[in-house]
Parts: sequence; C-alpha cells; structure tokens
Amino acid sequence: MSEERTVKDGFLDTVLKQIESGQPPEAKATFDRLKNDGHSETETLHLITAALRDEMNRMIQQSRPFDNGAYVEHLKKLPG
Repeated sequence: MSEERTVKDGFLDTVLKQIESGQPPEAKATFDRLKNDGHSETETLHLITAALRDEMNRMIQQSRPFDNGAYVEHLKKLPG
C-alpha cells in the first residue's frame, strides 16, 4: 500500500485540525450545522475542504495572505 500523500490530503488534514481545535470556530460550527442538516460526515468534510481550497486558490492567484474573513463567509454560505 502506498503512503503517498496528496494536496487533497493536506486540505482535509487542515480542516480536521480546524474542527478539532475550534480555530476558526466557524469551521466546527459549519461542520455541526451541515451534519445536523442531514449531510454525511464525508460530504460535510468535502464541502468545508472545498471552501478552504477556494480561499487558498484566491490567495495564490492574487498573491496575498490568506483571508480568514473571506473563508468564514464562504463557510456560512455552504448549503445546509
């Protein structure tokens, strides 16, 4: 079995750490909200990971620091 890691794994690891640590608190709140609205854990993590990836892509494209406020706003807009 390969121990190869991907960028996708890194995003998921980051989201899991955010949920566990409560930083930002909106990551855990979004996780709870989506789960309570009937999304599976896998789907919930996928949605939050997509929000993180989108903000990271904007950061790279615009050569700017990570915008936690924009990330939080994206989390609030995730379907529920």
